Amino acid sequence: MKLKKEILGTLLDSVHVGIVVVDSDNCITVFNRIAGEMLGQDAEGRMGTSILLCHPERAEPGVLKMIAQMKNGELKEYEGWVNFAGRILYEYIYPLWDADGNYNGAVAELHDATEKSEYLKSKGDWKAPEMHGLGESAPRSPQ
Repeated sequence: MKLKKEILGTLLDSVHVGIVVVDSDNCITVFNRIAGEMLGQDAEGRMGTSILLCHPERAEPGVLKMIAQMKNGELKEYEGWVNFAGRILYEYIYPLWDADGNYNGAVAELHDATEKSEYLKSKGDWKAPEMHGLGESAPRSPQ
């Protein structure tokens, strides 16, 4: 049984995780409401655009390298801290493969990590990640 598009849309906008899905051509196919809120972006405005535009131009070589490593199987997953305009997030990025082993794209999960970072700060185990999302580290316009 196939999941109805309407139910899938409601599900993606109801979970408490930001979800961004790109296809094999690096085009955004899913950018849920929570991802939009976390990243200060218009979720619908990002649909159909390149994932590269979600990053500043200076980050493009690193993003392309990560995508190439996922496509060739060298990178199984990525996870790390993000400080996006003062909001602490933890992200998981991993490739999507079809049943024949072909690369179909990638998923980025964004989790609000404010509480976790506060806990680590209280233990003295915290090094704040570099700030992104502002000035020359801001995402580019989807237009």
